[in-house]
Amino acid sequence: MPAFDNVHVPKPLTYTLMYHGLWAIIFFLTAIVYWGIFLASGQAPFKALVPPLGLVLFGGFAAVGAWLAYATRLAVLLGKASWDDAFTLSAWSSWVVIVFAPASLAVWQWGLIPLARQFGLPEGWGGVPGTLTEGAILVEVIVWWLSHLLSIRGIIRGRRAYVPEAVAPVMEATAT
Repeated sequence: MPAFDNVHVPKPLTYTLMYHGLWAIIFFLTAIVYWGIFLASGQAPFKALVPPLGLVLFGGFAAVGAWLAYATRLAVLLGKASWDDAFTLSAWSSWVVIVFAPASLAVWQWGLIPLARQFGLPEGWGGVPGTLTEGAILVEVIVWWLSHLLSIRGIIRGRRAYVPEAVAPVMEATAT
């Protein structure tokens, strides 16, 4: 990643890349550590390998956000995107997480779990690995959601500081 100061790429855009990238790493590393622990503890391969796939799904989703943030950062550095465009994309990427995280948890809790019960899978179908992974997903997704909620605040403040001409028409429209 090119290292440039705040003059080339505003800090809030770097923070967006950092949020998405770090969350992808956190989700993937948790899945890898769980796989290792579950396999080393003698769990059956299905019970050891399948439950952490939910973490891999969220990691992949965060990785897509990191890739988009990095591509936007490069576009700003190469002059192919304005700072206003970059702030807009950063805000949208965080809003997607803010909507996706609780929606995915709601689908899981009120859709997939009752569906699994109808097919005869007992509570904690994956045994200890399933229960631990469900807890990790719940905690990590909630903290992921909160970090992006805070990211939106930084993006809004950053847009005001770095792109005042983009905020002026909005301020004039609200003043009238």
